[in-house]
Amino acid sequence: MPQRRRNTQTQKQRGKTDVARRGQKTDDAVRAPTANQFQHFISRFILRKFQVEPPMSRGERQKEFRLTGVYPGHVHYYDVATRSLDIRPIGKVYGVPGIYQDVHNTENINELEEKLGALESLAAPIIEDLHDAIHQGTFTLKRGSLELLQKFLFIMYYRHESRSSQSFRVDRPENAKARHWIEHFMKANGIQSAVEMWLHVLRYYLDGSHSDILQDATELVEKYGEEGLEEMHFPAITYQNYVDDYFLSIWEAAKGEEFILTHNSFGLREGVADGCPNLHRIFVISPRIAIVLCNALLRPENKGRKKRSSLKSCLLDANPAPATQIYTNGRGGIRCEHGNFKSPVRYTSSKEGGNDSFLFKITKLTRRQTLDLNSVVLANVKDTGSLTFLTGKKMLRTARAFRSLHFNLPASDLVVPLIAHLTAGMGTGVSALRSPLQSPAVVPDEQSPVDVLLMQICTGRLFETAREAQCSARCQNVKGAFTLPHVDYEGDPAGSAPGIRAVVGR
Repeated sequence: MPQRRRNTQTQKQRGKTDVARRGQKTDDAVRAPTANQFQHFISRFILRKFQVEPPMSRGERQKEFRLTGVYPGHVHYYDVATRSLDIRPIGKVYGVPGIYQDVHNTENINELEEKLGALESLAAPIIEDLHDAIHQGTFTLKRGSLELLQKFLFIMYYRHESRSSQSFRVDRPENAKARHWIEHFMKANGIQSAVEMWLHVLRYYLDGSHSDILQDATELVEKYGEEGLEEMHFPAITYQNYVDDYFLSIWEAAKGEEFILTHNSFGLREGVADGCPNLHRIFVISPRIAIVLCNALLRPENKGRKKRSSLKSCLLDANPAPATQIYTNGRGGIRCEHGNFKSPVRYTSSKEGGNDSFLFKITKLTRRQTLDLNSVVLANVKDTGSLTFLTGKKMLRTARAFRSLHFNLPASDLVVPLIAHLTAGMGTGVSALRSPLQSPAVVPDEQSPVDVLLMQICTGRLFETAREAQCSARCQNVKGAFTLPHVDYEGDPAGSAPGIRAVVGR
């Protein structure tokens, strides 16, 4: 990959929100280094959104830590393998001891963990501002903050434990095309294992600013050409595809519903278009909010290019809109200047481009849409994975809705013990081990309130309108009308997958 002096000062200046500028840090940035440190792959500031105790200030958390030696806060934790549901300390879940330790860095074995903490301390205020703005229905970000958020989400996906040993394993069938490139890269950089290469690439992403990585990608395309890069997996190209192939959207759970968190719910892929995966990439950041990256095919100007029948997804009707870009100069930044066309990378890294703003309209989901998104998350739970939620009653409703639909089998078997735990805990006396029920073979065009009620009873789902019940019944009985939530595959090279290249406004 190209080597260059990283513009870290630019990232620090442009990536901070007002809160970060005042010098405030998260607890995640001040971890005492130890030889076998428990290192989270899901940030603790995100886990605290799911904690069972009332929220605590940073000062209160630090005071309790000094008194007890344990970071405060606990979450509901369902262990799929052991079928156990309990409450565990945030400091002991969703992490692996020493996962980011670089044994070759004798001066500071935990340097990468500290770099991750520094990135989290910049991203946390942005996500906190988003939660504060949720009632307004819109959220505005400066370009620097948006780029930092994009980088944070990408690294949250890449840093997952499953990718540490899988992303660059040369004997994996998924890496067959890239095998020669991986072997050459490892030899040229003195890398001895797939895990070492994963850490090497993680360092590259952490050291480079958003614009630096995109500039590296531009230079690689100029050097090798698009076709020449097909069998290579340069990290910069992976990041460029992630930025160019998607637009960022913000989804809010329906009133009375909540999103759920799992061991792999950052970057989950959902949906297909003509066999090409990844219409959506899902990042659950709290019970209220999920950030969803939508494929460029779903942009308003591109929707006419593909027949809707070629798009298979259970999330299409959410219909989020891309952010509205507000240029500092009021005219649009990528334009001819003294006869020269200003490139996107050059403009976005300029002082003028850095002051542009992006206005996001927050997509408010219906109850059914919220349950559909949660179903995607549940469909991707592994038999060795885990699950966290905020409210037991809402989790029970979500699990029952997921279990009730036949196309979620056999994945829904994994939540049967969870349903039993939640039901017993609430003392409802309702049988948790219900078999999925199918809808009638024929569904009338219009349904009465009684029909809607019967559908609710049969499926365990709560529908807001007769139309929603009608659509659900059709989905269950018309083959192809509803696509099983796309099951994500883990450990792909550098977190990459074949995508549809389209510049969508960095």
